[in-house]
Amino acid sequence: MSGSESVFHRIPGEGWLVLLGSSPELGGETADLMEQLIARLDLARPVAAIAAPDADPDEVNRLLESFEEWLGAEAGYLELDTDLATAGWEDSGLLVLAGGDPELWVGTLAEEERQRLRRALEQGCIILAVGGVAAAFGSTCLSSIQPDRLVPALDWISELLITFLPEEVHSPAVRSWMQAAERRLALRLEAGSILALGPEDRVERWGVAAPEITLGKGWG
Repeated sequence: MSGSESVFHRIPGEGWLVLLGSSPELGGETADLMEQLIARLDLARPVAAIAAPDADPDEVNRLLESFEEWLGAEAGYLELDTDLATAGWEDSGLLVLAGGDPELWVGTLAEEERQRLRRALEQGCIILAVGGVAAAFGSTCLSSIQPDRLVPALDWISELLITFLPEEVHSPAVRSWMQAAERRLALRLEAGSILALGPEDRVERWGVAAPEITLGKGWG
């Protein structure tokens, strides 16, 4: 994505943060995901998924089975609300996060787990944030409890708000947030769109569907 390196400002780390609008499939608009992963993965490191209670376990398991088949590595399945104390998940080469409520992720991840997640990125892990959880990595996100207000997110990408539905970027809360003097932007992820943020400010589109970027007032 030409010029995107100067738009997105992600926390440092040797890994990749990959934002997916929906669960990927082996074919169709996300067919090249596996090739992108194979080109970057350390196959000697484990594969794991952390799934929120609202994630579809069958869908997550199908995705893990696809990774096992393509990568030749066994994958572990962890539950967000019960398994975060499990040792070693931050050492994964590929970590899949699944669940539709970003506010749930922000509220569940205690400081220790947040540091472990950041350590995974620092150590070169590829983190796939599938669906709604992707919104947790902006600086703020729409509340799932009160959709007309914004709540703090993990702030891995500064001055960013991630949405999924076309009407969300036009909501009063988002429009008000976009009026600030800071250089804020809204990123809308369509189903099938994949935005990958790598080390050294690299920004790549891995899916066929292009993410939509809306610049705030601070961009002039």
